[in-house]
Amino acid sequence: MKTTIAILFLVLMSTATHAQHGHQNHNALKAEDVKHSHSLYHLDAEWTDHRGEKITLSRFSGEPVIVVMFYGNCTEVCPILIQDAWRLYSSVSEDVRAVVNVMAVTFDPENDTPSVLKQYAEYEQLDIPGWHFVTAEPAEIRELAMLLGVQFSQKSDGHFSHSNLVTVLDGEGKNARRVEGLGRDMKHAAEWINEHFKQEIN
Repeated sequence: MKTTIAILFLVLMSTATHAQHGHQNHNALKAEDVKHSHSLYHLDAEWTDHRGEKITLSRFSGEPVIVVMFYGNCTEVCPILIQDAWRLYSSVSEDVRAVVNVMAVTFDPENDTPSVLKQYAEYEQLDIPGWHFVTAEPAEIRELAMLLGVQFSQKSDGHFSHSNLVTVLDGEGKNARRVEGLGRDMKHAAEWINEHFKQEIN
C-alpha cells in the first residue's frame, strides 16, 4: 500500500513539474538569427518613454544600449526578462554603467501607454536614469523586433507568445551580444560592455 502511494505521489509530482515547465515555455518563441553588421540607428521611429519623452535610437549613438522586449500584462515570464536586463546592467562596472542605456520595448502599445509603463517602471523600481520603458506605433515595434530577431505574436486571449532575448547594441547601433532564455548568465555580455566602453569614458 505504501509503495502504491509512493508511486502515485511521484507520478503526480512529475506531472505537476512537467506542467510548470510547459507553462513557462509554452509562450517562448526561438529568436531568429540577425546580421550583426546592420545598425539599428538608421531607424527613424520615434519612441515615447514612460516619462512621456520622445526619443530615437540614434540618440544613444556612441553608447551601449541594452534592449529587451516585453509587455506589461505578462506576469510570469516578462518580469524575469526585465530582471535579466537589470542583472546585466548592474553587472557592468560602475563607471561604465553611467553611459549604459536600457530600452524596454512593449509588444502591446494598445495597453502599455506611457502612463501604464511609468507605473510598471515604478513597480519594478526601475524608474531610474538611463532606463526607458517605451512604446511606439505597431509597425515600428514590429520592425525593431525583426531587426533584433525577436519573434512575437498575439494570442486570442490578448497575451503574447514571444522570444525571451536581451540584446546589447554597440556604439554604432549594431547587435553586439545576445542572451536568449530566462535567468541566463550575464557575465560575458557585461564583460563585453566593460571592455569596449571603459576606454571611451577614461
